[in-house]
Amino acid sequence: MAKIVCVSPAFNEERTVSSIVRESLKHVDEVIVVDDGSTDATFKKALAAGAIVIRHPRNMGKGAALKTGFSLALKRNADIIVSIDADGQHEPNEIPKLLKKLMHGSFDLVVGSRFLGSIEGMPSLRILSNTITSRLLRLFFKLPITDSQSGYRAFKRKVIEVVTFSDPRFAAETEILIEAHRKGFKIGEVKIKTIYGEEKSKMRNVEDTIRWLKVLFKYLILSIVNKDNLKRYNLKR
Repeated sequence: MAKIVCVSPAFNEERTVSSIVRESLKHVDEVIVVDDGSTDATFKKALAAGAIVIRHPRNMGKGAALKTGFSLALKRNADIIVSIDADGQHEPNEIPKLLKKLMHGSFDLVVGSRFLGSIEGMPSLRILSNTITSRLLRLFFKLPITDSQSGYRAFKRKVIEVVTFSDPRFAAETEILIEAHRKGFKIGEVKIKTIYGEEKSKMRNVEDTIRWLKVLFKYLILSIVNKDNLKRYNLKR
């Protein structure tokens, strides 16, 4: 029987973290909440709801929180890891949809996509940024993704064991997709609900856009270098 562990990055999510943990535990074996330097009651509420909670002494960013959570999940012998945001934008009862696609669709990584259904309620700026980033990833890296900014994902253990990422903030999620694709893992999507309430985005628009572009250019350069090396190798042969 596969052991399924949720990893949930959280920064000042005392309003929603309890319900995310409790509802997620209906579908997985353990929930790891990474309290990323919260100044509210996130730590206490996540712990009381039944999560394994690890705390960063200061806010380090979503990428850093994912790295901490993934590392602990592997140490706790997770066979499948589900990442789910703690701010209430993901419906934990949709976890079985991701798991079904992962286990019965021959995929190694499954992304929950809001763009496969209605995106009513999503802020227009988020629609624009997500559409642009997703199209660029499809154009340059042939990534079969419609919702590159979705943090709702399910991974087989082997993906987390070998995929590396360095950005400490939101661009890490793009790094993970590109790295997984480059390493030959099969990526799929499943439709999820679009949920937006009164929560404030943790993204810093200018800073995080610059970070995302740096990640994009890094992998574009790597792709060019690798193609050039391959051509030289073939010529030598």
